[in-house]
Amino acid sequence: VLLTSQLNAKLTDFGVSRERSDDLMTNAVGTSLWMAPEVMMGGHYDGKADVYSFGVLLSELDTHFMPYANVRNPSGRKPTEAVILQRVAAGTLQVEFSRDCPLELLTLAHACISVNPKDRPTAADAVQKLQIALESFEAEEVSL
Repeated sequence: VLLTSQLNAKLTDFGVSRERSDDLMTNAVGTSLWMAPEVMMGGHYDGKADVYSFGVLLSELDTHFMPYANVRNPSGRKPTEAVILQRVAAGTLQVEFSRDCPLELLTLAHACISVNPKDRPTAADAVQKLQIALESFEAEEVSL
């Protein structure tokens, strides 16, 4: 996510990110933690894969943690990125959301990170749901 000089967010992918090394990060290289399961498996890359990545981004914005930062194996250690990716591709691991995540955003995010791309919204549908959520938040603030 990049910010313009007017602080507007722009989504982009550099292909290979710098090494992540702090406690909130997983000591891995690349953008694979945001990658859709079908892309991990060498399948078709399309707009639905981008929607999956957006769902992972929503998790980051909600939790303030990198994807899968709290995942541990039975011995209590962080699994390797390869193990995480295998579990994501198999549909046995998803990103987390906080208990405080607004229901509208949680519902959208869960739809975005569906293992089956056919179950994910289109980008246009996701934008529409975000607009509805924003209107709901604004109405809630006015009533407070």
